Amino acid sequence: SRLVRLYYSVARAVRFSQPAPTPMEATAGIATTPEAMGVEENGWVLEGPSELMPKEEVVAMGPAMPASMPALRVEAALERPSTTAEAHELAAVLSVVAPVVDSAARAPLRLVAVLDKSGSMRGDKLRLVQQTMRFMLRHLGEQDQLGLVEYDTTVKVLAPLTACDMHGHEKLDAALARLRPGLQTNLSGGLLKGLDLHRKGVGVARALGTSMQRVRFGNTYRCSSREDAEARRPLGVRPPPSSAEQVHEWTMELRFESPEDATLVRKVRYTLHDSFANPVLEVIEPPFRLTRLGWGTFTVKAELILNDGRTLQLEHDLTFGPPETFRTVLLPLRPPLPSVHALTNPAELEEAVVRSTFLFTDGLANVGIQKTDDVCKAARGALEELGDRRCTLSTFGFGIDHSAALLQGLAEVGGGIYSYVESEDQIGQAFGEALGGLLSTTHQNAQLSLKLTPGVTLARVCTDFAYERSEEDGAQTVVVEAADLFAEERRDILVMLKLPSAIDTDSDQVLGHFCARAFSVVMSRSEAVGPVELVVTRQASVDAVEKNPHVERHRSRYLTTEALTAANQAARHGQLAEARRILSEAASKLSASDLGAHGDSVILGLIASLTDCQNDLRDQHQYRSVGDKKMTCMTMAHTQQRAMNLEATDIYGTTITRSMKSYFQSSVTR
Repeated sequence: SRLVRLYYSVARAVRFSQPAPTPMEATAGIATTPEAMGVEENGWVLEGPSELMPKEEVVAMGPAMPASMPALRVEAALERPSTTAEAHELAAVLSVVAPVVDSAARAPLRLVAVLDKSGSMRGDKLRLVQQTMRFMLRHLGEQDQLGLVEYDTTVKVLAPLTACDMHGHEKLDAALARLRPGLQTNLSGGLLKGLDLHRKGVGVARALGTSMQRVRFGNTYRCSSREDAEARRPLGVRPPPSSAEQVHEWTMELRFESPEDATLVRKVRYTLHDSFANPVLEVIEPPFRLTRLGWGTFTVKAELILNDGRTLQLEHDLTFGPPETFRTVLLPLRPPLPSVHALTNPAELEEAVVRSTFLFTDGLANVGIQKTDDVCKAARGALEELGDRRCTLSTFGFGIDHSAALLQGLAEVGGGIYSYVESEDQIGQAFGEALGGLLSTTHQNAQLSLKLTPGVTLARVCTDFAYERSEEDGAQTVVVEAADLFAEERRDILVMLKLPSAIDTDSDQVLGHFCARAFSVVMSRSEAVGPVELVVTRQASVDAVEKNPHVERHRSRYLTTEALTAANQAARHGQLAEARRILSEAASKLSASDLGAHGDSVILGLIASLTDCQNDLRDQHQYRSVGDKKMTCMTMAHTQQRAMNLEATDIYGTTITRSMKSYFQSSVTR
């Protein structure tokens, strides 16, 4: 463990001595141009142009930014510049890179802090949290808003989202001064109340544009007896499979918040599975119920035809089992107001605001909703109800008593981070690093899209980010949802491509085209970059050539995250020996790789992560106290390529997150 700490300290010293590199370049020297990698510009590593979306696709929400404003960038790297003519797999890395921006050019922040004040927070922990929150206030300006929620056995809003001007600072500071330790831990209650603070302003914001109405959409369910089912006329054009019974009675329905909202809908057109004799049906009376008897589930599509002629599209995955399955959706049932542009302040439009919730805890939920799956389900529902005020959710776990599985699950649901705060001395630096990221957000909802040439197919997408695959006219496409980006951050997605046999040798083959798009909160508009053409030379025979180190580093990163996930799952089932074996084998593979044998600093850093976690698997007490939390945090950090307080994750830090982490660390003290 001393060697692991020595590695981290040396890597950190080397990184800070270099001039503001991109995160993984900081310790690894990952090249972003062909020249920097010592190869010719032959399609091995390619960069694409950046351009704004066509004028009709741009939503302008503020004054035009200078033409020199840094832009998003895409890169594509192939495992090799040339390959054989036989059919085989080839690895590639698709990358999107956020620009370095002036810290003054940022979007307003809406942050809600949900603070645990249970009895275990008594003493230095609660005092350091108060000190940290006050220090955070110093970095928030008039354009920002901060909300505060405290929870123990009960839940209380200390302050709604409050503008951080001089008067707001005084109110928020006074609210923090009222924090006092309490009793138990109603984590779910505090979290749901915190998320609700983001919703509170919806009515005001909507009054400036299209008003939104809440509608519950879903299905009820009842399992009929065989006798009842047989007595009813079959509605399917095909009989059910031999393993299924046509006994499932379901009803689609829209439940409006008020009767007035229901009158705004003229009719609803449902589209069912094509096994129904009449798959398209219209219902004209609220609550627009449609009841059918069937044998299987499918996605029901609903088209709402409004009285003013507009149409709205909804989808619902039909669910059997629970008596009812509904979700809340926000719909613009009322027509838009005519003077929206005259009334709207561009800085207040939803697309131009960064929203987040921080949840802090040092213990287990023992009041309210307590099971991990149930808490995550409730959080998911609350986030969906926020509509375009949806926020990210990041979690911070102090000490040895919190549930890493719960906080990881919440962070995954909310698209945020889980930060493991091992000791009270790290409270300030953990908050500072996370705040630095929010304050440097450049792009939201980044999407990476790869369209392959017909004949080339996708074998695997090696990422935990959500993605969708489709095919049209023999050409496969994959779209990866890469979440939000902080300044300087990058997302590198490893994909495995299946190449067909090549008829012509000694010729270039276009494998596909890669592009990306995201909403720039700095420029207040959508931004598209690319396309980059992926090209490889097919030859009858190929001499041995060194694999692209950029691709190999990310192949190794993926191997590391897979090993950490598998080892943690084994350890949670009490199989510590199996967990140690998994980590040991992964470390051996990395050590035996070409980059590992040559002392590549990224590979050594990944090996150090695996070794560090292996040391925490020596017994159940050490694993439950530290190992589970450390492995969970490292897995999420390596998966998202984002710093999450631990030294092993500093490799993904940016200039701003590192600076804020260091600043808070030195300023928030006992």
